[in-house]
Amino acid sequence: MLSKISVFPVKSIGGLSQSQAWVEKQGLCFDRRFMVALKDGSMITARKYPQMVKVTATLQSHGITLSYPGMSPLVLKYANFTMTETNAQVWNDKFSAYTTFSKADAWFTHIIGVDVRLLYTGEQSNRVRAKIQQNVSFADGYPLLVISEASLEALNDRSCQHHTMEQFRTNLVVSGTEAFAEDSWKRIRIGDVEFAAVKPCARCILTTVNPKTAEFNFLKEPLATLSTFRADQSGDVYFGQNLVALNEGVIRAGDTIEVLETKPKEIYPDNSEQNVQLAGAETGIANNEKKNVTISIDGNLFQGNNQQPLLEQAENAGLMLANSCRAGLCGACKITLESGEVDQPDVPALLPDDKDNGMVLACCCVPQTDVELRS
Repeated sequence: MLSKISVFPVKSIGGLSQSQAWVEKQGLCFDRRFMVALKDGSMITARKYPQMVKVTATLQSHGITLSYPGMSPLVLKYANFTMTETNAQVWNDKFSAYTTFSKADAWFTHIIGVDVRLLYTGEQSNRVRAKIQQNVSFADGYPLLVISEASLEALNDRSCQHHTMEQFRTNLVVSGTEAFAEDSWKRIRIGDVEFAAVKPCARCILTTVNPKTAEFNFLKEPLATLSTFRADQSGDVYFGQNLVALNEGVIRAGDTIEVLETKPKEIYPDNSEQNVQLAGAETGIANNEKKNVTISIDGNLFQGNNQQPLLEQAENAGLMLANSCRAGLCGACKITLESGEVDQPDVPALLPDDKDNGMVLACCCVPQTDVELRS
């Protein structure tokens, strides 16, 4: 049974529960139709700015009202949007979106602390994902995500901490199944809509942000536990299934989940007996005396420090490095250390051969001296 429907009107803000929803091929109506972005159009998310999860939304006939603790609400009226076409980028997807208005830009700039803009997809997103050959909103990769309540219970049974579905930012929650039943779904029907399950959902550092406090979990939970029994050979951690709608229609909480076609489940090695520690990604370097260092990445020089991860410092200097999970799991941010020293925690994505070849992970290594790196 479909037990819960959630939309996230602005990418990375808090979720909004609905009793029913209209499903479009680009995603649920109102889901990820807005995105906070830098001036060049690149996305801003709670992976780096966790305070975004404290923004909440109320849907209205004329638009959306956004709220944030200690600030006056922001009323977004579609009729007031400037709708100037502009560049937008989600990961490697580059496409056009539309401006909203300066008051919205200033509101989010105040919350985030850097100069940003609030972008709108338009009624129909201009982003077409090659992998599925259809339009997608500002969502990370796919239009919808489904997770079963039983899967969350199975995670909590293994974890040293209790986790909630809100941490996983899923659109659809289902009940009355066995744990990870969604792994075996290839086609399902909910209400008027048929969905194809296209890919397991790789999880990132955002799952470790407490939705109420907007603070990262020091123990890197639930990623630490998931990495022991839901990780593939490359270290990517999976929880939930990405869906694509094959038609448009209405779905309602309480609808039956009709499984139309199944597929073999992915097999993940169970390393739960091993002591997998992701908390090491939070180094003890912050306790050392702070000092300035010079960082060179592909010949780009900038001043940094011995307190913050390399990825964060590079981004603050205006350099965009490849990244994904930001937790030492996926290896997307591997970079070669040519000279100097870094503090590199022992994390799953950095394999012995990588270390032998002088590679480090930008998301969690911290420079200790002047360093030179090559991407």
